[in-house]
Amino acid sequence: MGSITVLIKKNLLIVLFLAVFISTLSAKKDNYLKSTHLKGNTLTFTFKYKLDDVKFFTLKNRGIIKYVYDIKNAVLPNTKSIKNYKHEGVRAFRMGQFSKNYLRVVIESKYTHYKTYSIHGKVLTLNLPKVKNPKREKKYSPTVIIDAGHGGYDIGASHGKIIEKKITLALALKLEKQLSHRGYKVYMTRKSDKHLYLYERSDFANKKKGKIFISLHLNASPRRKHKNYIYKGIEIFYMSGASKKKRYSNKKIYTSKWKKEKSYLLGKAIKKGMLKSVRKKYIVLDKGLKENNFWVIRGTKMPAILIENGYLTDKYEGKRLTINSYQNLLVKGIADGVDAYFNRK
Repeated sequence: MGSITVLIKKNLLIVLFLAVFISTLSAKKDNYLKSTHLKGNTLTFTFKYKLDDVKFFTLKNRGIIKYVYDIKNAVLPNTKSIKNYKHEGVRAFRMGQFSKNYLRVVIESKYTHYKTYSIHGKVLTLNLPKVKNPKREKKYSPTVIIDAGHGGYDIGASHGKIIEKKITLALALKLEKQLSHRGYKVYMTRKSDKHLYLYERSDFANKKKGKIFISLHLNASPRRKHKNYIYKGIEIFYMSGASKKKRYSNKKIYTSKWKKEKSYLLGKAIKKGMLKSVRKKYIVLDKGLKENNFWVIRGTKMPAILIENGYLTDKYEGKRLTINSYQNLLVKGIADGVDAYFNRK
């Protein structure tokens, strides 16, 4: 009887030992995914333990290849995901617990590749499909013509030390920098204190095949002021097309319905941008968007506007127009308007 008892105890110990051993083995089977990392053309997965095996195969459907990796005895924590990864040669990254014993990773792509994966201890490295001769999209860069009003012996309007030709050039140079930084191709009718005839400005714009034309000016009150008129604020003009009279008999004018409509939309977008920008710090009047027959907005083939950036004869506005920070606000507003016109915002 005693020997039987000892035998039972030994068997119980063996069973207990086997149970502990099996539970240890099964615990090791819970090979949790610790991290993922996408760099260049490789995607790496790091696990808690060394990897046992990976079953790899592909599925093809309607030009899309699914590269499937079934990772044996791997467990996916709820916190891990690869769906937000981006790669030029990959359409989608997917990962899920396919079964109790397998974690599945799927890479979807239009491109074929052969060196697919490698295992180094706890790390699985997937080699991602590469794009063959990728075609880069050419970024659309509209051409903008900036015209700094007046110049040379034509000083424009003046009030004391405030001279129109100097401020329009300062604004034009700032605007060129701002638009170039935003990806536009920019040409200026003048970059220095140089005189240009009006037809030279329009000829230059037409030669450069600009998409839009912006002429910068400053306003001034007349000697005989109208009693109920306020001489300050931002005013923008686009062509009316009503008059067929020519300033230069040997030069064409461009007054199509299409140009007028586009010029109106350009002026509207820029006026909105300018007022939004300057009104963050200053009270500035909206003098409206109006029609006129200035040569530079009729002699140009493209949509064209003329901006009166403010009245240099107004005590406060005139001083502001000479301040660098205020000029920056004006220019930012114009550039924002150009972005809105081209739907680049």
